[in-house]
Amino acid sequence: MDQNKSIPEERYKLEIFVKAKNLKDMDTFSKSDPFCRLLHTIQGEKEKCEGDTEFLKNNLNPCWEKSFVIDYIFELNQKLVFQVWDKNQSAGSDDYLMGEVETTVADIVGAKDMKQEFELKDKKGKGVGTLVVNIDKQPEDNQFLQLSWIGKDLMNTDGFFGKSDPFLKFYKRVGEDWLPVHKTEMIKDNLNPEWKPFQISFKRLCGSKQEEKFKVECWDVHEKGTNNQFMGYFETSIHEIINENKSEFNLEYQANKSGGKIILKEKKVIKRPTFMDFLRDGEQINLIIGVDYTAQNGNPNFPDSLHAFKTQNGNQYETAIKACAQILLNYDYDKKVAMYGFGAVPHLPNYNVNETEQCFPLTGDFQKPEVYGLEGLVNLYKQTLPNLQFSGPGCLGEILNYSKQIAEFNAKKKIYTVLLILTCGQIHDLHQTTEIIAQCANVPISVILVGVGDFDFKKLEFLDQDQKQLQKEVLTRNVVQFVPFAPFSHSLPILQRELLAELPHQLTNYKSLLGLVPSK
Repeated sequence: MDQNKSIPEERYKLEIFVKAKNLKDMDTFSKSDPFCRLLHTIQGEKEKCEGDTEFLKNNLNPCWEKSFVIDYIFELNQKLVFQVWDKNQSAGSDDYLMGEVETTVADIVGAKDMKQEFELKDKKGKGVGTLVVNIDKQPEDNQFLQLSWIGKDLMNTDGFFGKSDPFLKFYKRVGEDWLPVHKTEMIKDNLNPEWKPFQISFKRLCGSKQEEKFKVECWDVHEKGTNNQFMGYFETSIHEIINENKSEFNLEYQANKSGGKIILKEKKVIKRPTFMDFLRDGEQINLIIGVDYTAQNGNPNFPDSLHAFKTQNGNQYETAIKACAQILLNYDYDKKVAMYGFGAVPHLPNYNVNETEQCFPLTGDFQKPEVYGLEGLVNLYKQTLPNLQFSGPGCLGEILNYSKQIAEFNAKKKIYTVLLILTCGQIHDLHQTTEIIAQCANVPISVILVGVGDFDFKKLEFLDQDQKQLQKEVLTRNVVQFVPFAPFSHSLPILQRELLAELPHQLTNYKSLLGLVPSK
């Protein structure tokens, strides 16, 4: 690998924890079911939704377990808007905005212990509660603990008619606060449970400070997750369990009363290789490009089309192809890129059909779909455009599945596939697309979706969500990233940062999933 290439830096991340106090009750016959949404705006860019926390049922003092992670860009202003919503679980009903807070990253980072309390206000400016925001700022950490815990003689909180349904919650200390960082699964009717092993980074558990205490609480699940009953807690540290081999802990419940014992059955320190480690070991990127030719893009013969050539600089698709491929080609091992179209009727010299195709090679030859380098890609795009009849609908399933098969074929060759899809976002096979993405979690592939134009990209944003459950199939890793092209078209470095923001983690997470490490 060329050592002069720019490697995506493993930058500082900010992890943002949120909780609320004394929320105004918005429900008539019960309490509100609140969740928190974070809107993030980097100076000079468009606002981006960083996602939602889980909603907590009947809770006016929620401490949400899901946190938000964003890049820390010291030199740019970063605006944060926290919105607290009341979840409406009735079919067809909208969630209700309870209140919001606007602040900046610098405001919180500059506060004592990087913690701030804000008054939540509704649309009329009236106070509806308090939002507490904690930030933890750390570099990436490749040291992990694999832990396996069991319970022994736990307290029974269910009386004569059942047994406790225990789970463990882990907290790290940040300033004067305990912030949730992990939760095990619940084990039903069991006072001697054995929870599944899990991995957690030193950074997440204790800020990489091995002598820093972390806290473990044991809880009994009640009433579908609400009104859970506390069973006790203990505190320990990585130093204690690794260096001093401490493995048995009493649950402190009340004075002179124990909630039982928690035993560390197995522990293991794991050092995960970094993205750079794999590149040095010869890992290569195989870039595949998919281009949207649906009628929603507009007739290329008219100036309002996204495919129309209005100036010498080309159209939005050509600009996006150049900008994206210029970055990703640095990591493509042979600089040969396969380019496919979807949502059109192709009338190419070597590939002429009479119906809409959802995955056709722009070269017209499935056996030879590749062209060399950036110039080859741009020329192929321009040359084939007059021979395509824009149609629809726009479907991603076929090109996703085809690229997945290529990635599976290359799985043992130190080749990682990156599928770059340029689209106006009008997807008509969302169900099939989500199913294939779920299957991609165990395949060496990442999918980068670039939204071209000024359309509603909600479906692309949905695919980008880090979902623990997608189409009822639990994902082992996230493989999708969505980047709207327009906000970053003015700056190649910013676009580069956005395009490569998740790729290093997606590749290393795949390798970790299979237990693969660099040979060098």
